[in-house]
Amino acid sequence: MDWGLGHATRDVPVIELLLEAGAEVVIGAANKPLQFLRNRFPQLAWVELEGYEPQYQKKGPLALKIAADLPKMMKVIKPVREKLERIIEDYDIDAVISDNRYELWSDRIPTVFMTHQLNIMAKGILSPARSVFRKVIFPYIEKFDEVWIPDVEGEPNLSGVLSHVKHFPEVPCYFTGPLSRFEFVKQTVSDNSDVDILCIMSGPEPQRSILEEKLVKNLKDLNYKTVMLSGNPGNFKQTQTGNIKIISHVSDVEMANLLKSAKLVISRSGYTTIMDLAVFGTKALFIPTPGQTEQEYLAEKFYKEEIFYYTKHPDSDLKQAIEKAMEYPGLQMNNDYRVLKERIGVLMERI
Repeated sequence: MDWGLGHATRDVPVIELLLEAGAEVVIGAANKPLQFLRNRFPQLAWVELEGYEPQYQKKGPLALKIAADLPKMMKVIKPVREKLERIIEDYDIDAVISDNRYELWSDRIPTVFMTHQLNIMAKGILSPARSVFRKVIFPYIEKFDEVWIPDVEGEPNLSGVLSHVKHFPEVPCYFTGPLSRFEFVKQTVSDNSDVDILCIMSGPEPQRSILEEKLVKNLKDLNYKTVMLSGNPGNFKQTQTGNIKIISHVSDVEMANLLKSAKLVISRSGYTTIMDLAVFGTKALFIPTPGQTEQEYLAEKFYKEEIFYYTKHPDSDLKQAIEKAMEYPGLQMNNDYRVLKERIGVLMERI
């Protein structure tokens, strides 16, 4: 799904375990997620599978914008579903695993829906819309054969009310544990302790670039050795601005090294980023995307639990926010991948 790289990076352990189980994997994605997965798995076949491309507004709640854009999103579904059926035929596909793309199901073969968003967040005057969103999305989810939820079922957990709902879709749902591409490489990484701050830029435009500009402007005047990953997995590019090294993209091992060694990560409070942080127990300062209610909820959740600090205004007093974030402990939550391996085994048996 093209809502930033998170939906692609968390698919890495799924793809690795599928390959380990003897599956032949075809990657379907578009834009930056496709670039990333092609770079990560150059040996695999791939298809370009376009979808709805969100543009975050500069102001206002994202939930309201999504509601306004529903007609556009619905127009995308039919041609993409038709393309999926052609892909199934052309590549002799036996099963589909869809990461949060509601339209990628088929009556012809087993299909799995992967999501941590069974509850679409809406705040303030839009709070009553939660039940409306649920009534809209659950019928699509229930067209799949089962649901994989990348979190633990009990407490403590990472997703809170996003995944732990009172009423689940009427289809088998399995908590697979957190999914991070770094779980399988964490034992091989080194500790480069001279990195003070790691900034991870992610998410759709224009908000990704807006945050990058603010952080560069404010961090260059602070005495922190900083590495900024700009989240562009196309052509490699590296520049230096004062104490800030800006890198377009790094390998999994290189990023794992940075996550382990950094004293603090500054990033959006995206769910995949949180899963990655939990592998190493790295501290973080979250800056949720304005109007992105899921990120705002997650930032507030971990702040109330005294795990991560967050700020909505990185351009007001970033130094003070960094100092406060250093006082919060972070968290560590690893996954043995037992449930995911079991579900992949069941899926392989069905085909």
